[in-house]
Amino acid sequence: MRYYLVSWDCEGVEYFKEITADHPDNWAKNHLFDSIKGGKKVAVKPSFNLAALTLRAQANHHRHYEIYVFMSDDSIDPEDIESWFKNDPQGFADWVRKNHSYKAWDDRVRYKKPVIV
Repeated sequence: MRYYLVSWDCEGVEYFKEITADHPDNWAKNHLFDSIKGGKKVAVKPSFNLAALTLRAQANHHRHYEIYVFMSDDSIDPEDIESWFKNDPQGFADWVRKNHSYKAWDDRVRYKKPVIV
């Protein structure tokens, strides 16, 4: 599996990066192997990109940010995904909203008006 971090706002996709090596599942496995081999101790890696994107979304709420982590199988490479969000941005956004593995930020939910019946 491959993991990706994506952020978009009302202008389109702003940030897209494969984070497979930094994903917690892989970090834990690599840390365990290093510990067994007696290698160097690996400190918990802060998710700087996610923190920076979240801070940007908090400061620019008028741009309606959404930040997600999603997965793909190994047969799909990052170039395929980039092509998808450039050629069909709405289809990509709808798919990620439905199939993400983690939602870090979503201004659509935060600013929905209550339904009055």
